[in-house]
Amino acid sequence: MVKPDEIIRSRRKTLSMTIDPFGRLVIRAPYSCGEERIFDFIRQKENWILKKQAERKGAGVRLPPENLDGYRFLLLGKDCVIRLTDDAHIRFDDKQGVLFLPSKNARTKLVKWLKENAKRIFTIVTERKAAEMQTTFRSVSVSSAKSKWGSCSYDNAIRYTFRLLYAPREIIEYVVTHELAHTKHKNHSAAFWAEVEKYVPDWKTKRKWLKTHGIFMEIF
Repeated sequence: MVKPDEIIRSRRKTLSMTIDPFGRLVIRAPYSCGEERIFDFIRQKENWILKKQAERKGAGVRLPPENLDGYRFLLLGKDCVIRLTDDAHIRFDDKQGVLFLPSKNARTKLVKWLKENAKRIFTIVTERKAAEMQTTFRSVSVSSAKSKWGSCSYDNAIRYTFRLLYAPREIIEYVVTHELAHTKHKNHSAAFWAEVEKYVPDWKTKRKWLKTHGIFMEIF
C-alpha cells in the first residue's frame, strides 16, 4: 500500500494528488476528509502513482541546494560537479567534469554562463541541421522557459530553453529537428511527424526521454 509523504488540508472541496520532483506523493484534502477516504483515493490511483514515482526517481536528478559547492548535475548528458572558488571567472574542466564557479553571486553567474553556452551550442546545431533538412530559420534565442523545451514562431524564429543544455547531445538534436520541422509544417500533422522521422527515426524514444526528465526544467 502506497502511503502519502505529505497531506495538506485546506478549505478545498475535493481530493487531489501530485508527485513532486523527488517522487514524493503529496495529497491535498478538505479539512473534513477522513483518512479512510484518503487511503481509498490512493488505492484507486496506485498504479499511476508507482509509475510516476519510478519516472521521477529514475531521472536521478537532485535539485540544487543553497550552497552549490559539490552539487552534481548533467551538462550535455555528462556528469558535472560544481566547485566554488575565489576566482573572478567561471572555468570548466571538460575532461574532469568540474565546473569551477566563483563563490560570489554563484547562482546568477552560473545561469548567465549556461545561457551563453546554450545559445552558442544550439545555434551551431540548428545551423547544421537546417542545412541537412534543406530549410531556413530566422533566428535562434534561448529563454528560461520551464514548460517548453523549444518553440518555432510563425516567422521561423526558434527559441530553446537553456535547460535543454543538461540533456545528451542526441536529445538536443531531436529537439532541434522538431523545431526545424515546424519551419515546414506549422502543426503536429502526420506530414510534420514524417519530416521529423526522416531525420530522427527513434523520435518517440527521444520524446519519452524528455517527458521522463521533465524535472530538468526545475534546475537553476
